[in-house]
Amino acid sequence: MQTLYLSTEPGEAYASNIRQAAEMLRSGGLVVFPTETVYGLGADANNSEALARLHELKQRPDTQPLTIHLADPQGALEYVDELPSGTRRLMERYWPGPLTLIVPARGGGTVGLRVPSHEACRDFLRETGTMVVATSVNPHGQEPAVDIDQVRSYFDGQIEVVLESAATALRQSSTIVRMSAGESGSYEILREGIISPEMIQQTLMGRNVLFVCTGNTCRSPMARLLFQKHLAAKLDVPVEDLRELGYVIESAGIFAGQGSPASSNAVTTMVEQECDLSPHRSQPLTEDMVEQADRIYVMSISHAQMLLQVSPHAQAKVQLLNEEGVSDPICGDLETYRHCAREIEPSVKEILKQF
Repeated sequence: MQTLYLSTEPGEAYASNIRQAAEMLRSGGLVVFPTETVYGLGADANNSEALARLHELKQRPDTQPLTIHLADPQGALEYVDELPSGTRRLMERYWPGPLTLIVPARGGGTVGLRVPSHEACRDFLRETGTMVVATSVNPHGQEPAVDIDQVRSYFDGQIEVVLESAATALRQSSTIVRMSAGESGSYEILREGIISPEMIQQTLMGRNVLFVCTGNTCRSPMARLLFQKHLAAKLDVPVEDLRELGYVIESAGIFAGQGSPASSNAVTTMVEQECDLSPHRSQPLTEDMVEQADRIYVMSISHAQMLLQVSPHAQAKVQLLNEEGVSDPICGDLETYRHCAREIEPSVKEILKQF
């Protein structure tokens, strides 16, 4: 057998190469494709002969499960009846990315699911139109292939198609987490990759919450302190312990400068709420902050619109703190700031019901 090597570099042949590889997989062939972790060896899950060949090449028992590779996170819902507690948080944080999740399967048993972040890989998976199962490119017991030379050394002449790419970005296998059924939230890390146990724990046990306003000197820092206050009360812990429990609560401003203090009336208003805003210093909203946040609460529709212009992928986690919006107290008197706090507090208590 002569293995066909097809480039995934951008260019006129890109779409044709992706289609050709997908057609080969649908017809029963084995296809190697790049991911951000290691190269994957894929087959049509509905083709028993292809699966048998894959296991034979890998030199491993056919009872060892394969992972379903998905082009998009929503594809996971085709294989489960209900996601275990915390699973959706991991999906939202790390998919597409180097995380494999083992969850209870529809109809019984378990299923391994992964959404790689490599764009050519995802285009290939979409083009196949079938369920693609895959494993790493290596004979059982040897190191997974992270570049095309390793792919050639392992399986050249034994598979139909290789989608070529540069060396994989991460050069290590994905983290594998098995999620327990139900609301217990228990899990087991079966293999550690670049996503560490600490990162998994923080995502499952806590939240990264971001409050956003315009200048980050009154509304969003007030919301942050009130949220911390009521969350700590709900958990019956000191505010200082929230970060240790996995909660990261921040505020930022879309047009904020760096390092401005909170307005004096905001500080006074928070003192009346038994919160200390005096150490606060403003910070501008950054793409990294948006990326890291699990949930982003904005004070007005205009804040949401401006944020999504810069980070449209964040739409699923952006929402108004208050459906009517929180009025801007800037340049107002102390009572104006007190009124603002009275708008914020019930909304904070409402969202805390989800925590």
